[in-house]
Amino acid sequence: MARPAGTGLALMAVVFSPAVIAQGLRKPLDPSKARTSYSFPVHSGWEPFRFQVHLDDEGRVNAVSIFRASESNPFQTLSSCDKDLNMALDEYDDERDLLNHADLNFDGFEDLELLREFDSHNGTSVYCIYVWDQKEGRFRHEPEIPNINPVPDSASKTIFVHQDWQGGPYSDTRYRWNGAKLEVVEVSGKLYGSDDPDCAFTDYCGRLIGGKVVTVRRKSGCSDRPDVELVCPQAPVRSPAGSAPRKE
Repeated sequence: MARPAGTGLALMAVVFSPAVIAQGLRKPLDPSKARTSYSFPVHSGWEPFRFQVHLDDEGRVNAVSIFRASESNPFQTLSSCDKDLNMALDEYDDERDLLNHADLNFDGFEDLELLREFDSHNGTSVYCIYVWDQKEGRFRHEPEIPNINPVPDSASKTIFVHQDWQGGPYSDTRYRWNGAKLEVVEVSGKLYGSDDPDCAFTDYCGRLIGGKVVTVRRKSGCSDRPDVELVCPQAPVRSPAGSAPRKE
């Protein structure tokens, strides 16, 4: 069991992955048919880098090599952050992007999201995250950034993560940089279970108040009552006083 911050309720996050079960019935992703070549600039006005993703014979992503535009040898090769946990992709993943990029620390440079696994049933992508270090002129692994479905919001300088679970429960979490650390500033979602024994679910939302994530609204979802949408209070997410976008 895991306890979402500030809900006061236990979340039974039972995740079933039919994709994993079906994996044994499908052929591993053939590296020659996978989308392994990418090109994009890391910074506005720069020449694009070239990126070559490597897969092993079992269809697991295990590295990405990075080339400058005019060079035939990579200036950096990044191994997957945890090869033991990489899920083998199969023949139906031949059109899947194995590498994405976004400015996840809001320093003006694109960061890398190297796919580690994909759960098509729940729409969940798990990545290894590498941020561009301008001082070193290279990428480095950044475990501080959420590795599941991270979406940056440049307007609020926050990272949003949505995750579905089988049967309807889900969670939405918004993170904000506070120095070199990410902190949770907003949460919402639907949980299995309720304080009411006649109800199967609980909707909740919370936000960072006084240094802690506190539930601000909650309601039970019951089959014998009309389902009324939980409306969470809207409040702008601002950076901590005196902080600035994280620089490398």
